[in-house]
Amino acid sequence: MNQEFAFVNDSPIHFTLRQLHGVFSSPVAWGVMVGVGVIAGITGPFSTFEHLAPAPRIAYWLMIVVGSYGAGAIGATLAQVLILPRGGPLLARIAVLGIGSSIPVTAAVTLISWLFFPDLSYTGLSLFELYIYCLFISLALMGVIEGVVEPQLERRRAQTTPETAKTPKILDRLSKEMRGPLSHMSMADHYVEVHTDKGKSLILMRLSDAIAETEGVEGLRIHRSHWVATRAISAIKRVDGRVAVQLATGEILPVSRSYLAAVRAHEKGAAR
Repeated sequence: MNQEFAFVNDSPIHFTLRQLHGVFSSPVAWGVMVGVGVIAGITGPFSTFEHLAPAPRIAYWLMIVVGSYGAGAIGATLAQVLILPRGGPLLARIAVLGIGSSIPVTAAVTLISWLFFPDLSYTGLSLFELYIYCLFISLALMGVIEGVVEPQLERRRAQTTPETAKTPKILDRLSKEMRGPLSHMSMADHYVEVHTDKGKSLILMRLSDAIAETEGVEGLRIHRSHWVATRAISAIKRVDGRVAVQLATGEILPVSRSYLAAVRAHEKGAAR
C-alpha cells in the first residue's frame, strides 16, 4: 500500500471506494475471509462457543471477519491518502495504516457484536480495551503486510519482468515507490498526471513531452488531454453518445474526434 496520491479530478472518498471494490472483487480475499470466519466459528474464541449455537456462531464470525476486513481497508486507505499521500518510511506506514484501520475495525466489531449480544458486557472488555486490542492486531497485521508481504511481491514482480523490456524514461521522473507499468496519463492544468499500477503522480511538463518519454510502451493518444497504454484498455464504448475508453480500473476517458481513427484501428486489431 505504499502509494503516492495526487487528487486533481478525483477525491479520497472516490479513490477509497475503488480500492474497496478491488479488495472485495478478489476471489483469494474472499477465500481467506470465509476460511478464517468458518474456523473461528467452529472453535468459538472469546466465549462465543459458550454463548452461541453453531450456526449463529459461524454467522457471527463470518460477519466479524468480512466487516473488519472491509472497515480496515477503508480506514487504512483513507489514512494513507490523507496523511502519507507520497508514502513514507516503513515504521511510519505501519503506524498510519494500523491506527487508521483500527478505528473503523473497532466500530465494526462493536456493531456486529451488538447485533448478536445486546449486552456487550459478556466480553469482559470495555470499549477502550476493545479498541486497544484491535489496535495491536491492526499494527501487527500492517507490519506483516508492509514489512514482509509487499517486499516479497515487489521482488517477484522484479524477477518476472523481462530484462529486455525497455523502461520508459517517464518512469525515471517518478519516485521509486510509484514506478510500475504505465496505465495512462492525463493533463491537469500545467501538470501531467501519470498513472501506473502503483498509483499516480503529478509532473510539471507538457503531455506531448511525456508521451515522447513512453517509448517501449504501446499506447494511444485518445484526446488532447489523455494518453493510454493499450494494455490498460478494457473496453471502448459510447457514453452520452460519445466514444470513450474504459480502463481496467473502471475509469472512463473521453475520445476526441481527432484521435478516433487510431482508437478504432486499435479496437479492430484487438478483436482479431
